[in-house]
Amino acid sequence: MVNMNKFIVICIDGWDYEYINYHKMEFISLKKRSFTKPVKSMMPSVTNVNNLSIISGVYPSKHGICSNYHYSKNLNQGTYLEDNKYVMSETIFNICNKKNLTSILATSKNKLKTLLINNNFNNNLSYSTENPSTFLIKKFGEAPSIYTIKANSWTISTASMLIYEKSPDFSYISLTDYPMHKFKPESTHSLEHLKLIDESICELINKNPDYQIFITADHGMSDKTKLVNIENELSKYNIHSAAIPIIKDKHEIHHSNLGGSIYLYLNDLSNLFESKKILKSVDGIEDVLNKSEACQKFNLNSNRIGDLMILGQKDVVFGNSDISLIPNDLRSHASTYETKIPLIGINTTKNPDYFIENKSIGNYIIDSI
Repeated sequence: MVNMNKFIVICIDGWDYEYINYHKMEFISLKKRSFTKPVKSMMPSVTNVNNLSIISGVYPSKHGICSNYHYSKNLNQGTYLEDNKYVMSETIFNICNKKNLTSILATSKNKLKTLLINNNFNNNLSYSTENPSTFLIKKFGEAPSIYTIKANSWTISTASMLIYEKSPDFSYISLTDYPMHKFKPESTHSLEHLKLIDESICELINKNPDYQIFITADHGMSDKTKLVNIENELSKYNIHSAAIPIIKDKHEIHHSNLGGSIYLYLNDLSNLFESKKILKSVDGIEDVLNKSEACQKFNLNSNRIGDLMILGQKDVVFGNSDISLIPNDLRSHASTYETKIPLIGINTTKNPDYFIENKSIGNYIIDSI
């Protein structure tokens, strides 16, 4: 008997339909009461933005996380968004805490553990594979490095056993996209990684049959072959700026901080119109939006983005070419081309038409608990 008020959500970082096409995930057809459909991720299509929307059910305009890294033009310095204090909205974890419901947060990356939840919450167990606690190691043994294909299946399997033991009201499992960045979907390593994830999710579903379960992604992944240096393009016209990669985080080995969109902060705002005109003519740039246009188009928070938002074509990434050359086999995200993702619902009677974005999961759960 399915408990309609207990939920498990799995976010497979960097997962899209190209991966499904190469590896038919067995868990998708494991249960009769299930659906699979394409939905949209948030823009920018990066990890922090989308994980927050999934667990809050709101757009970045409300939860305030509009990138992986926030830059202050006034202070001329930035900070990695890895702390829950930067989150402006309630999340499912907040609501569980208020209602005295139990929850589990299991992440592969430690930055998501510290971003998604307040450590002072009652009745919550949270951990990361990247930085496992003594409790976790004693119970399950040494965790694999997050720079291996085994990390994600370990995160899922350990969460599955803890869910079975503790029967929490809500569990959120968020993975790392290191294998998606490094391996093409058809490669041997990618297929092995997907097989491990598939087996772990099947195990979780079979071990915890009474839950409503949702599996989705925060973004997809694309091959990238062209690097555009925004600051250099504008300096040709004596316009000075700071271009901050939206994808920027501490996991540079994943993506070299090169992503398909970027925020630009101008030293002199009187150059805004001219900068926009110049950049629109640069090869590889698909669109240039001012602050209000970007907020309106992508539901962003005006206090957390740049003066301009630059969007790349599918094969384009932005960054400082003076310090970072584009790798030959770069796969990355953050553009509009990585926003089509799968959503699988298991054991739910909710009409699939309700789910149009990954944040729809959060909407549904918040309305149900």
